[in-house]
Amino acid sequence: MQIKTATINDVPEILELQHKAFLPVGEVLNWLDAPNITETIETAIEDFPKFTVLKMVADDGKIVGSVRGKVEDGSLFIGRLMVLPEYQRNGYAKELLHHLGYHSPRNRRTNRLHRIYEKLHIKTSFTPKRTSRGLLGWQTVLEPRHLHRGT
Repeated sequence: MQIKTATINDVPEILELQHKAFLPVGEVLNWLDAPNITETIETAIEDFPKFTVLKMVADDGKIVGSVRGKVEDGSLFIGRLMVLPEYQRNGYAKELLHHLGYHSPRNRRTNRLHRIYEKLHIKTSFTPKRTSRGLLGWQTVLEPRHLHRGT
């Protein structure tokens, strides 16, 4: 599996993946008119440039997972995290999230800061944050750990 930056040409395949990934959840929740199920190709193409979009590609070239996000006001907002049902429960969603955090344009500086915090034994965690548009983002919360002095 490889994770790459998606292009506008990937939108049709990612949209098909999106429908396959979210339809089972929509059926369970009886929410078949959810935006991630009813999104059209026109809307997907229109929204594409607004986000960093990553794709997970299998060895045969098939897109099996995707995530999109953007950095706004210092928070990384995540949307459309998806993995084909037959590829779920293999840690692929976690890999996509990790790569999104690294590849988000204004988030690279934050990643360097997290490494500095770790060296200083300061634990970082993430708190969910929602926007009015329903995007889920994460705010970094610093939690002091036991600091070792003089050792």
